[in-house]
Amino acid sequence: MIDTALNFLTQEINTYLKIKNNTPNENKIVLSSIATDSGLVIPNKSLGLSLINIEEERVFKEQRAAFLNENGKTQSYNPELRLNLYILITSNFQDKLIEDPSDDYKEGLKQLSYVILFFQSKNVFTNDNSPLLASIDPNIQRIIVELYSYSFEQLYNFWSVVGTKYLPSVLYKVRMLRFQGGSVDAELPGVAGVDLNNSAIN
Repeated sequence: MIDTALNFLTQEINTYLKIKNNTPNENKIVLSSIATDSGLVIPNKSLGLSLINIEEERVFKEQRAAFLNENGKTQSYNPELRLNLYILITSNFQDKLIEDPSDDYKEGLKQLSYVILFFQSKNVFTNDNSPLLASIDPNIQRIIVELYSYSFEQLYNFWSVVGTKYLPSVLYKVRMLRFQGGSVDAELPGVAGVDLNNSAIN
């Protein structure tokens, strides 16, 4: 589910960038890690969408453990797991090709600005407003993308851990992916009524 959600966002951004850049056959952003032991892996003249953290959503955590199925019987499930993803959009335009203006640092900032503009105009994705979402994974009902700010200290620590020099980037929080395996722990007897002492009558 994580892979399909991020692949979906990558495709949606690419569709938008193709329109903004008038380049219908060119993908500007790739789903990729930022770097490996060998160095930066985001292709040159590209944006990279990278997953950098996963957290459990506890504020809106489902507390119910029993649910009524289509047969009117009560079944016990583990509460669904809700996750937030943190994704980094990184611009890798480093003037490596001096004679090529499309490899210019300013071009990278422009492409990064387009991504910010895209999520500013559309940050909630559902099956209704994004048909591609249902075709990729029908289990994902909604994706919400929010700009996330972090401090200079956090920024420094992050790029130090990555092990490469800083590149222009923007961080987003993607919430909430819902995981439910659907396995039944137990089937409970139904409640037919309640007596005057508030005890269940089967």
